[in-house]
Amino acid sequence: MRSLRHLLVLILAFVLPWASARAERSVGDKLKVVATIPDLVDFVREVGGERVEVSTIARGKENLHNVIARPSHLVALSKADALVQIGLSLETAYIPGLLEGCGNPQVWPGGKGFINCSDGWEAIQVPVVLSRQGGDLHPQGNPHMNLDPRAGRHCVQRICDGLSKLAPEWKAEFETRRDAYLAKLEEPEKRWAALGEQFKGRKFVEYHQEYNYFAQHYGLTLVANLEVKPGIPPTPNHLAEVIEKMKAEACDVIVTALWSKNDFVQRVAEATGAKVVELPNMCGGIAGTDTWIEMMDVLHERLARAFGIPLPDKTAPEAQKPVQKPPQKS
Repeated sequence: MRSLRHLLVLILAFVLPWASARAERSVGDKLKVVATIPDLVDFVREVGGERVEVSTIARGKENLHNVIARPSHLVALSKADALVQIGLSLETAYIPGLLEGCGNPQVWPGGKGFINCSDGWEAIQVPVVLSRQGGDLHPQGNPHMNLDPRAGRHCVQRICDGLSKLAPEWKAEFETRRDAYLAKLEEPEKRWAALGEQFKGRKFVEYHQEYNYFAQHYGLTLVANLEVKPGIPPTPNHLAEVIEKMKAEACDVIVTALWSKNDFVQRVAEATGAKVVELPNMCGGIAGTDTWIEMMDVLHERLARAFGIPLPDKTAPEAQKPVQKPPQKS
């Protein structure tokens, strides 16, 4: 990690000697925003509309703990008015080095343009003890909150607040667009809730701890992870234990992101007869997931098919339970 940071700083020193002389934004100029994942790009566009120019660091197919920083990311951050991240240590592998090298204090933690979407979110799986023996633990809890069906509402509010501080002249416009997006969420949330009612108690195995917010929200039962511990690849003994447990508990679904659909997954599937379900872990990695709503639709629908649950008609009127509000810290 330290060598990566030093490399990025050296690249900036030679390629961007003007980075520290970032021009101040004038009232009326578009906001230049860098987001860490494509989901946040979608939210920024929904709130900011034509008032923002936004780019992403992750592209949609990566393991979010191993995203590779590039010189172009330094360029973007050196010019940015805002950085929008998930937080909860999701971006620890690359954001600290980029911030150290970009020469733009505005987007540093505590800066006016630093927008952390997990602020106020109630994280799950917060470790009691921090030790390397526990694998790649995240001190603040599981960082994959973007896969929680309630995350859209939470993140859009954080982004609206952040953009409004940067451009108060457009605050009313941002709030109007936020409210329009929240209204747009109501129909897909009803679809998701209808499927979620039938997810309760269904059993699955996952490769990495990415879908735990989703599982907890709907009452799915996680039988095992293929990783020995977070970030620790499977061992033969561990896979044997997982296979035995899946057979004992009649679990026949394995979920994996695009980056983790590997030989370990295939080996367990062959030994148990389980179905392998490739799910998005962010927008853009799978066809038809360009927006967060589309991504969540694909996640719900693929899992429903794996469990043999009929899909609802998206065009039919539905009367479902009221949408639950995102979890907030007390």
